[in-house]
Amino acid sequence: MVFISRNLKADSALLAWGNAHGVAVRGMSLLRFVAVPFDPPVNMDWWFFYSSRAVQYAGSIPEEVKTAAIGSGTAAALLRANAPVDFCGSGSPERVAEDFLSVCAGRRVFFPRARQSRLSVQLILRDRAMVLDAVCYENHAAPPEEAIDANTYIFTSPLNVAAYLDHYSLPTGARVLAIGPSTGSELERRGIPCEWPETPSETALVELL
Repeated sequence: MVFISRNLKADSALLAWGNAHGVAVRGMSLLRFVAVPFDPPVNMDWWFFYSSRAVQYAGSIPEEVKTAAIGSGTAAALLRANAPVDFCGSGSPERVAEDFLSVCAGRRVFFPRARQSRLSVQLILRDRAMVLDAVCYENHAAPPEEAIDANTYIFTSPLNVAAYLDHYSLPTGARVLAIGPSTGSELERRGIPCEWPETPSETALVELL
């Protein structure tokens, strides 16, 4: 069985892969999300989104601003919210920040974010753009009631890693994948070898599998 720490949609690439190969796939988020009221700044040039959850909890995006997404999953959430995607990153947060600087240097960029965000992109931008942020939601750990028995574990954020591994260990010999380098770094910090794809998407994870 393959376990992934996110709730999967019916059109999930991972579910399609599992059905095609006769492999059970279980998706379950190990976090719960709570909205935080906030007042967005005015007169911004860009709104940058770290996650699809930020899109969900940020509220209305002013028509006059451009929007940026850290990756394809967040870009898809913006499109579902009928928002344009003027920039979509690919790869590590460091690479995304450098690519984004080519269009936002000297501009005003707003980051609606989770309280627990690592601020990975905005810390790189702060000396070359005017950066403002606001917390629009919080993550709270929601570990499963019992350990999950799987052959492969896929973790989708550092907080999902903590939500599981603070309570349970992984079976000897289990394969461990991370959605991207931030999650991979948290697993490695805990002494767990892992792999992650070049782009943080289910499609890229399927290629690894």
